[in-house]
Amino acid sequence: MILDDQLIRKVKAGNKQALRVLIERYKNYVFKVTFNVVHDEKLAEDLAQETFIKMIDALDSYQSQGFKTWLSRIALNKAIDYKRKKQRQKEDLIFFEQDFHLSKGESVEEEYIGKERVKNVHNSIKKMPEKLRDTVSCYYFEGLSYSEIAEKLAIEEKTVEMRLYRARKWMKANWKEEDF
Repeated sequence: MILDDQLIRKVKAGNKQALRVLIERYKNYVFKVTFNVVHDEKLAEDLAQETFIKMIDALDSYQSQGFKTWLSRIALNKAIDYKRKKQRQKEDLIFFEQDFHLSKGESVEEEYIGKERVKNVHNSIKKMPEKLRDTVSCYYFEGLSYSEIAEKLAIEEKTVEMRLYRARKWMKANWKEEDF
């Protein structure tokens, strides 16, 4: 049996057969890791595939310090990010429906006020410092996770966390509730 490190060297050299062997060796394990988080077979399969795609992209950063553990971390992070994103989408949808969607019995005035409120929020966000605005937009409007934002904006996850904290602080200091 070929050792993982030997396979990884071959994969880095462009050997597609070595990549197939590596994926075949760990596909059930990665599936179990993702399934334990999401509890849905189809979704766990999709996340396992995403894990292997991420593995291929990140293989150059692998430091030969336990491939199975490294791969597990990728799979676990993929599954957790998915659950967080799904939860955030549910929360955002509930918030949006409560504050901005109209029931069939609402008047034209209420509809107009709701649309104005949404417009005011967007205009107020445009007044934020650019770094904060980009992070807020990615998180609240695009529904990206911290890691996805970090990748998109080419910054560290901790920086994303700090920018969102500062953005909330900025909003509290600069926005008045009656403006909305």
